[in-house]
Amino acid sequence: MSNQHNGISCINGTFTPLHEAKIPISDRGFLFGHSIFETLLVKGDKIISWESHFERMKLSCESSFIKIPDEKLLKDWCQHCAEINYKLSDPKPLKVQLRIIITGGNSFDLSIKRTNEILPNPNVIIICRNAVGPSQEQYMNGISLKCLPDLRAQGLIDIKSCSYLYNLMCLEIAKKEGYNDALFYNNLNLITESTTANFIWFDEKSNVYSASFKGSCLAGTTLSKLIQGMQKTNLHFAWKELNLDNLAEAIGCGIISSIRGIVPVNKIDTTHFDIHSQKKLFEKLNKVLEDQME
Repeated sequence: MSNQHNGISCINGTFTPLHEAKIPISDRGFLFGHSIFETLLVKGDKIISWESHFERMKLSCESSFIKIPDEKLLKDWCQHCAEINYKLSDPKPLKVQLRIIITGGNSFDLSIKRTNEILPNPNVIIICRNAVGPSQEQYMNGISLKCLPDLRAQGLIDIKSCSYLYNLMCLEIAKKEGYNDALFYNNLNLITESTTANFIWFDEKSNVYSASFKGSCLAGTTLSKLIQGMQKTNLHFAWKELNLDNLAEAIGCGIISSIRGIVPVNKIDTTHFDIHSQKKLFEKLNKVLEDQME
């Protein structure tokens, strides 16, 4: 394996290059998928939206029976990871991505072994790499999405779980058919989210909509930031259902996530969208999001 710098890892406080990182084979995240994660953006020396991500991490840990790490220690580890990565990078990155994985600790047994009703210590894994994302061409001309049924476990929708096998399968099915990503719809034919991002759409009056976070898609920290920012402008946001039958109600749409920001969508299945006619709206939304991330 090449020793060329490709990122930094921190495992329970021990920092190593990514190609040297190791976890115990008894790790419950590895054995059972008993793990949650968050992906954060770092710009300069600032971790963006730390409070929102940590709050969601706590909720995910509580729901998953995983002991929550100390916030200050975790943030210090993340900051140090980003600093080491920046020093070793050439050229210096404009953006860095952190992936924090919290697992249920070490055990070969499925059941959790508590001591005096206290959950076992988790394994804390931090991966820091220079941010990668869509190409400039995709930001300019958009991406395509293939609709696929959301057959993920309903109980995991509100948890940022590392159990991404079904997401991976759908992504590969979509790519095999020439699309960039998959877009999920539930048993009511309601569109929810893509494999790795929230989904937003617009009507002819430039109103912005999304499926409700409540039981249909993950509560996105970046989408929440966008909504907060829009409340300070003349742009309108509302929770609204979009299904496979009334897709034509959408004049435009996009996906939104922490690392990628807002990426326009030019096609869903066989429905095409003129993203160039929505250019000004995308610019406004990106400016709102950028201001919220400062």
